[in-house]
Amino acid sequence: MKKANILCLLSAALITVSCSTDFLNTKSQTEIMAEDIWKEKNLAEAYMYDIYFAFQDAGFTEELQASACDEALFTHGREFRESNAGAVTDVNLGWFAKTQSGHQWQRLYLNIRSCNDFIENLETATFAEDAKQQLKGEAYFLRAYFIHRLTRAFGGVPLQLRVTQLTDPQESFLLSRSSYTDCIKQVLSDLDNAAEYLKDRTFANTQKGRATLAAAKALKVRVLTDVASDLHDQAKASAKSPLLGSYQHPEFIFYTEGTQAERWKAAKAAAKELLDNPMGHAIPTYGGPGLSTEEKANEIWSFFLKESADNIFSRYFIDTKDESGTKMPLFNGPSGYHAWGGNTPVQDLVDAFAMEDGSKFDWNNAKHAAAPYENLDAGVSLQYANREPRFYATIMYDGMQWIQRPSDYAAIEPTGKIQTGYYQLDPQETDDSKFFSGMDTRSGGGEKWNATYTGYYLKKYINPADGDHRNKINAIFPFIRLSEVYFCYIEACIELGELDEAKKYLNEYRANVNLPAVTTNDQAELRKIYQNERRLEFSFEEIRYWDLRRWMIAPEAPGVNSLKGIRVTAWLKPGVGKQDKYDADPTKWNLKYKPVDLSEEARQFADKCYYLPIMRNEMLSNPNLIQNPGYGD
Repeated sequence: MKKANILCLLSAALITVSCSTDFLNTKSQTEIMAEDIWKEKNLAEAYMYDIYFAFQDAGFTEELQASACDEALFTHGREFRESNAGAVTDVNLGWFAKTQSGHQWQRLYLNIRSCNDFIENLETATFAEDAKQQLKGEAYFLRAYFIHRLTRAFGGVPLQLRVTQLTDPQESFLLSRSSYTDCIKQVLSDLDNAAEYLKDRTFANTQKGRATLAAAKALKVRVLTDVASDLHDQAKASAKSPLLGSYQHPEFIFYTEGTQAERWKAAKAAAKELLDNPMGHAIPTYGGPGLSTEEKANEIWSFFLKESADNIFSRYFIDTKDESGTKMPLFNGPSGYHAWGGNTPVQDLVDAFAMEDGSKFDWNNAKHAAAPYENLDAGVSLQYANREPRFYATIMYDGMQWIQRPSDYAAIEPTGKIQTGYYQLDPQETDDSKFFSGMDTRSGGGEKWNATYTGYYLKKYINPADGDHRNKINAIFPFIRLSEVYFCYIEACIELGELDEAKKYLNEYRANVNLPAVTTNDQAELRKIYQNERRLEFSFEEIRYWDLRRWMIAPEAPGVNSLKGIRVTAWLKPGVGKQDKYDADPTKWNLKYKPVDLSEEARQFADKCYYLPIMRNEMLSNPNLIQNPGYGD
């Protein structure tokens, strides 16, 4: 008889903020018979938590998905070099082989098998029907989520919707790839089932992180938006990519039923349904109107450190557990705070943030180039003076006020300002390569090997409340926000030519981040504005990577095909004598900023990178599988 180790099942309770008393009061034995799981609600819930454990690290791993696109550079290189150079093969997935929650074929199929097992056994479970319905809804949601992750990475995949046994015939294990269309239909069917079973069901505060009706509806919007995008429209995709257009099995990568306009209408309708009845969720106003740029920036930054009605499906981390999500300050904070400076924003992302008045930042604009972050030379007293609020909530830059340094570094840099530049201390020294290196540079007084190459650090999700970046924090990673549904609605309206409706919703959101209204009536221009707005709003939330592909704009995205950072130098003003240290006093130094090419990665996007390859070991074990375009037969 099959056995299940209860300790393994209980491990998945990490998905919640804490465990409920009922959940802990299960049978005391360390091993239980598998069939006993379906006799008690608590044991079945423990099994469900084990499935949720697939989200163990969420988007807060040491190596963020942001560094696989044009948001960040992973300071320590590793497998990103192959991934970002388009050198992924069927024997080397690079970074993608290491991700916990997104791209691993085998891992996702194991998750799907658990969902299948759950759905099948609930039919004969003997505990209360109400509990069975709730758990069935979660199982359908999770299966849909995992299949959708497979389709994003690989296109159409084998649909395994039952639990195979060792006694089953061999063909049960050698399934052919299903069409992309059939896979999506299955995902949508599962989500509709999840919505039906989860209707009118809520969870206690001790069980946050579980799927809800709103989560099922929000994921449906995401799926339909993917399906409607150019990547899955055969005519559009073929025109943009000869490789995809010549693929001999278009059914694996394109949605082949109906028109693209019909698909956009479906996405719009699903989004509007949830927006009209958000079930207690709400998009953020970030403190409401009337706030200064500085105040608004602090509200936005704080928003991502706490619970919000905007979050529909999230992963919760608590500082009493040794989980990656609790270590975001350590993973990504500045090196001059004993942090690892892991995923640092690239110049292309920094430049995408608008000016305070809504105009586009431009290095060819002398005023912008002279003060790309804050206009200190103009005598502005506020810390934030030049860029829109989300910039200051997302990016750490040279001169930004942060927190007091750790005691062993405070004597070197007592101001608590980020130092990613190089500073002239002696007016006789004019070779800037010999200038004093800032505390947070790779040649400064901090942990040099952990310091940024780009000249920036991540601020979003970095909580310094405890004063030490080495300490663990409470954290929340939002898999799906209502804001994403909001943006998907805007996108569908743009693609359907309903520009006034799109602008209405887009301008409502822009008002919440102190940006002026968009007035253009040009569809292409509005599309670009929207895409940039979405990029900034959801930066570092594992959305941009997929957007670049489904929009098919990766080939021309600068940050995908090249890598830039910033070189900041501070020059002593005329008449200022030799200095002992750099104190960021604007009366002593003139700051100069120069975007520079970085050689840490040879970034380029290859057409084959729209999809990942099916690993060779999978191809060899199942001769019925057909490889994705660009990776050989």
